Amino acid sequence: MPLRDPARRDRTRPSAAAARPVRAVTGVLAGLVLAGASLALAGPAAAESQVSITDDSGATVTDVVAGSVVHLAGSGFQSVQGGTGGIYVTFGWVDDAASGTWRPSEGGATGLDYLYAPDVEGAGNAGFQRYVAFPGSSTESAANGGVIAADGSWATDLTIPAASFEAMDRDGNAAPVDCAQVQCGFITVGAHGVKNANNETFAPVTFADAAAEPAPVEAAPEDSVDPTTEGAPEATASVTAEADDSTETITAISAEPVDPDDDASARRTFILSMVGGFLTIAVLIYLGVRRARANRAAQAEPEVGAEPTTDSPAADLPTTDFPTDDDASR
Repeated sequence: MPLRDPARRDRTRPSAAAARPVRAVTGVLAGLVLAGASLALAGPAAAESQVSITDDSGATVTDVVAGSVVHLAGSGFQSVQGGTGGIYVTFGWVDDAASGTWRPSEGGATGLDYLYAPDVEGAGNAGFQRYVAFPGSSTESAANGGVIAADGSWATDLTIPAASFEAMDRDGNAAPVDCAQVQCGFITVGAHGVKNANNETFAPVTFADAAAEPAPVEAAPEDSVDPTTEGAPEATASVTAEADDSTETITAISAEPVDPDDDASARRTFILSMVGGFLTIAVLIYLGVRRARANRAAQAEPEVGAEPTTDSPAADLPTTDFPTDDDASR
């Protein structure tokens, strides 16, 4: 029975040790491709919600005058298609703005941790309060401040109340607020009792002349609305169950205002570039391994037609030790 050339046996079946580096490199490259694709799909980190205040000329407003109208623009807010409510935009005071403990999502309560100028519901109110709805909300028709766009932006106008006004505390009693003594500003909170940390902001401003106060706008006390309860009189029945003590919480998901088409195109380009680079590296490594194996095989391949040497196991095999028929007869 002919013996197999040891060199040929090594070439036809590579050892497990030789195959391990190739499998390791392949696994690492696959992991890098998946990790890069995941990072690309995640996109840039979301921006924190904020509110800008401007006048009719577009200039930023830091000092306000009672009775004037300012333009508010929000960005980075959460927009929930068909979600309950939206946000309330009001003017008032918050307790400990720096720590954020006034926020409803942190346990803050209206009438205790933040106070605002009272107003009535509807488009014909004094302009001290605005309701900005989620797109497709059941109370969107009652929104007198517009709708939060899909990219988290919104815009509305607000009238500045007197520098000194009476808000309402938790027990329904008058709670005076003097903006000459405390920091006042614009407040946004979740509407209809929905506590949403991402949509809670406070933008401080000061009164240019707190001593000069215009006559307060008359508002029917019985129609005063708490921004943490109903969204509109006609929608009261559908949202009464979602009052101020509601425990419903929405996880904050914000997005920096960007053009969705441009953002998606940039992500696709980045992913394709990254995957292409990893695949190119993988091909180069694979070709290198193949070339190394071919070189080793060429070095181990005996020359065609060469006689076995005396050191070859085949050369040492005896050729006349097997019995023949003549030997058997003898």
